[in-house]
Amino acid sequence: MNQALFLWRAVCFGGAVLLVGMAIALGFGALTVSATAIALVAAAALVAAGVGVGATLLEEHERLQHEHDRAELLQIELEQHRVSVDLLADGMDIAIFVCEPKANVQYANRKAVEMFRFDKPSGRSILAVTLSYDLEQMVAEAFRTGEHQRRELAFTYPVERVGLADAWTDGKPATRAFLSIQEITDLRRLERVRQDFVANVSHELRTPLTSIRAMAETLLDEPRAAEEMKQRYLNGMVDEVDRLSLIANDLLVLSAAESNPVRKHACDIANVIKSSIDQLRRKAQERKLGLRYDGPDQVLIEANPTQMTQVVLNLVENALNYTHEGSVVVSLNRQDGMVRIDVADTGIGIASDQLPRVFERFYRVDKGRSRATGGTGLGLSIVKHIVEAHGGRVAVQSALNKGSTFTVMLPVGELEHADEESD
Repeated sequence: MNQALFLWRAVCFGGAVLLVGMAIALGFGALTVSATAIALVAAAALVAAGVGVGATLLEEHERLQHEHDRAELLQIELEQHRVSVDLLADGMDIAIFVCEPKANVQYANRKAVEMFRFDKPSGRSILAVTLSYDLEQMVAEAFRTGEHQRRELAFTYPVERVGLADAWTDGKPATRAFLSIQEITDLRRLERVRQDFVANVSHELRTPLTSIRAMAETLLDEPRAAEEMKQRYLNGMVDEVDRLSLIANDLLVLSAAESNPVRKHACDIANVIKSSIDQLRRKAQERKLGLRYDGPDQVLIEANPTQMTQVVLNLVENALNYTHEGSVVVSLNRQDGMVRIDVADTGIGIASDQLPRVFERFYRVDKGRSRATGGTGLGLSIVKHIVEAHGGRVAVQSALNKGSTFTVMLPVGELEHADEESD
């Protein structure tokens, strides 16, 4: 381009110099008419050539300017695509790494940074970022074989979790490897819960069925058994059938609490508590335990009265079952737009290592006592699911041999103004 411009300028300048020189020579009479004509033709040819070269150069300049503008536009579009891809990757709930052949990180999305709590991982090795030798081996294997790698891995840093990892390259010869990690910790935990639940249900059903079978076989083998023995075994069979019915009923209640939407309306939670206490007062008297309510006469919340009754009955009956002497007190208070229900007992208490598990299905602090009192091991699990379905929470504080306090926090809901008017 520069050479062509120089040539164009030289031609135009030469033509202009020739014309000026001819004009001077003609003025002094140094040129003949024929020589002048020839010179004029040559000068005109040079000027015309210069104009042609100029037009060509101008056209080339416009073409180059167009290409430059197009290149800038493509660069802008490329940057926009890069930003869009980054935003897409950052919006995904999967950790994504891009690694070079030496397994150094070239790119990590937001989820990857959060998952491994490593700021600015670019340029660092995948092992340094994740502290996972298995991930490093996956990247190396993907580069070595060019094949897609997939493994389920357990991570210990920064917290224990389970992830489904995939590694693949950009072709052959590979220059980059892509690594994705989908966290499946909750999925595996739910699978274990399901497996434990099935095992527990099987055990809980098998125990009374085994007892029924044993007593029935005894009666069959002893057709002339004493009437007293027959009556005792028949009563035992009825008790075991009742126990099976309780388990089936609690399983249905638990299933409804987990899957069905809550139908809320005005609920006087104070009246629910007082009615539940009245239902269990006879049981408390038989066990020579005190049972009382401490709270206002009326507290309106937005809830399902039937499910609230289930919550209170389960908590109070559980407290009575695990209290040898003393009393059970149910208190009700308003607290920051919520209502707080405390069920406190003076019972055997719960060891600190067992507290995190008390709301699990079929978990019993004292398995022998629970079965002796007719418990199914599902009561507290039902409480937890009903309360959480109402947008609340449940917790427990306990000391071994000193008693326990179960606390339920429930939102008042849209009836908060009505609750205030009842004061």
